Amino acid sequence: MDARNTGALFQLTEKDRQLLTLLQANAREPTAALARKLGVSRSAVQERITRLERAGVITGYSVRIDQDRLQQVINCFTMTSCTNKSYTDVMTHLRNMDSVQAVYAVSGESDFIIHLATHTLGELNAELTRINMIKGVAHTASHIVMETKFSRKLTV
Repeated sequence: MDARNTGALFQLTEKDRQLLTLLQANAREPTAALARKLGVSRSAVQERITRLERAGVITGYSVRIDQDRLQQVINCFTMTSCTNKSYTDVMTHLRNMDSVQAVYAVSGESDFIIHLATHTLGELNAELTRINMIKGVAHTASHIVMETKFSRKLTV
């Protein structure tokens, strides 16, 4: 049975962890190079990747973009409190907003932290107005990112 369908946790071996760390650093690294770094055969690496994909541990591959090398992006984190506890309507609206990069359910005074990214302050203001107009949004407090000191992903 497929681990994705059972909700069971997948037991990683040390080689699995090493492989995932290498793939997080560069998902496009050739299998042969991964095999050399791990000290295993190329076919063993491919089998591990296939097993991790089938188990739902690897859910996809993506590109990381250095926004500083492109058009300036304004990142904003908006603490949001809702009046209702179902949040269904609020989430539906937020999912349909291209500027919303992520929504985190949090403990404390706010219900969510919304990560917004726009190209101008005018666009950001319009998006914040849209959020405040969503039925069920009671209060927001926005914090614009002035500088990213560092960014990293948790490794396995």
